[in-house]
Amino acid sequence: MNLAAIQHYSFDNFCYALNDDELVISILTGKDVDRVFIVSGDPFEAGIMGGNWQWHGTEKEITAKKELQNHFRWTTMLRPEFKRLSYYFRILSGTEERFFTYNGFFTKEEFENGGSRHGKFIMPWMNSADTNRTPAWAENAVWYQIFPSRFARGKSDFTPQNLIPWQKYGESIPFSKNHREPVYGGNIQGIIDHLDYLKELGITGIYTTPLNKASSQHKYDTTDYMEIDEEFGTKETMRRFVQEAHARGISVMLDGVFNHSGWFFEKWQDVWKNRENSAYKDWFMVNDFNFTEPAHGHGQGNAGTGKYYSFAFTDFMPKLNTNNKEVRDYIISACRSWVQDYDIDGLRLDVANEISHVFCQELRAAMKALKPEFYIIGEIWHNSMPWLRGTEYDSVMNYPLQNSIADFCAQDKQCVKDFEFAVNRCYSMYYEQTNRVLFNQMDSHDTIRILNRCGKNKTRARQALTLLFAMPGSVCIYYGTEIMLEGGYDPDNRRCMPWNEIEAGMFKDDFAFMQTLIALRKEQGALRSTDYEFIYDKDDAYGKSRILRIAKHAEGETIIVLLNCGTFPDDFATDEAAAAQILLRSPGILVYKTQ
Repeated sequence: MNLAAIQHYSFDNFCYALNDDELVISILTGKDVDRVFIVSGDPFEAGIMGGNWQWHGTEKEITAKKELQNHFRWTTMLRPEFKRLSYYFRILSGTEERFFTYNGFFTKEEFENGGSRHGKFIMPWMNSADTNRTPAWAENAVWYQIFPSRFARGKSDFTPQNLIPWQKYGESIPFSKNHREPVYGGNIQGIIDHLDYLKELGITGIYTTPLNKASSQHKYDTTDYMEIDEEFGTKETMRRFVQEAHARGISVMLDGVFNHSGWFFEKWQDVWKNRENSAYKDWFMVNDFNFTEPAHGHGQGNAGTGKYYSFAFTDFMPKLNTNNKEVRDYIISACRSWVQDYDIDGLRLDVANEISHVFCQELRAAMKALKPEFYIIGEIWHNSMPWLRGTEYDSVMNYPLQNSIADFCAQDKQCVKDFEFAVNRCYSMYYEQTNRVLFNQMDSHDTIRILNRCGKNKTRARQALTLLFAMPGSVCIYYGTEIMLEGGYDPDNRRCMPWNEIEAGMFKDDFAFMQTLIALRKEQGALRSTDYEFIYDKDDAYGKSRILRIAKHAEGETIIVLLNCGTFPDDFATDEAAAAQILLRSPGILVYKTQ
């Protein structure tokens, strides 16, 4: 037995409370393991600790398992009668048997001779206040991410400087070395004008990139956290936007940039003018006050030499010191005003892994006090367990899943088994309640658009989107993805929405496909479920082909998502289709409910 492959800890995603009554326990083993049993019971069932007694517990086999690249992950659910649990594992591999406790591995003879000296794993108490609780409504949400300056230009009394005509469909946005971004004039009124379009599509949530006053077109260089950027509108426009969205059953989530500010943020300007004598010098992370103004507001001469810290090495985005209580109080005050003044429903935090944990904890407490079901997600691109224990974020942007789906659909290099390993990894990193609200996208303002990532192969892009809508989580599409809008890497992924062509019906088939996916996601609970399994034919038991079958289960129903990601004939699923209740059929795609 490969003992080195076996892992378990009595905390985090290995042992946690799903709710007030149910405890989830998982263990990793090597693939040589055949069976796993858990022996569990109340820690005090035979007496208090230190007494002369023998603890026994009740044995249960763990049958649910997911296959990872180098491990099996076995998971079970228990209901401790008295809210606490002691336990150990009995593991079988061929003729070998090992007992796994807090103190290590033992043969049967060693274990029986050791008696109560073998320490057991323990969940001391399932405190209700410690249970990670995520917003239930987010599990069912279908989000639409908007980059406001490129989405739509509505009527406004304000004319931005350097305004140019709305970009023509098919034109790209080239990278500019001097960072002079084209100004197309998209605004909040433009979003309001197209809320019925989003309602018709089936959207139930809007996530907008920053709306606060800033110098750039992307607005991630905040100048004033209390004001709406005048290019986008006014506070009254913002209030009307949220009201009109809510009237259509659409939630609103804003983007919060709290890792750094912009160069023209008044507190930073005070530091720039007064240096070490500034009252705000500790609001930032300045190591040498002899810094210079970056050319055109950009450059890396200060951050790159360590004079002060910034976002990446971008001089015009000085890093906020969220270790400083004054900074935390200021930002949280701004967030409170967004909820109280505009009635927003959620926040997405930019560069969320560099902000202090204490800030995240205080922000969560403040937002949940205003709205208990407020939804907070962080932009984190890697394993985010430290932020997802129930005291900070509800969710993170699920880039691991995005990359797993895109890598499989966009290229021919992976087989189905590779994809299964990747998906199972994505859904074994966190608690189940977190998995249900992970923020899942195939593209965003930070990534190449999914159509371009798939080599402009629409069938492959649709397959990727089908998988996205079949996975657990809070699903989101980037503006324009519903019409297969093209776009390369930043800034080309931020093209203008082609409203003239949309209204002329140029993209009606793409729009209808997305409408169907969204409708199925809403109607079929199995598609939202965390209960899934990969199905293999007897002729492909090891998953070496690129015919993908995933079964999703919920409330006694099963839906099969079947994709032909290889070079097989288009009628690859004729027999299955004949005996099924077909929910969606498109080239290389078949989604059906079993009879």
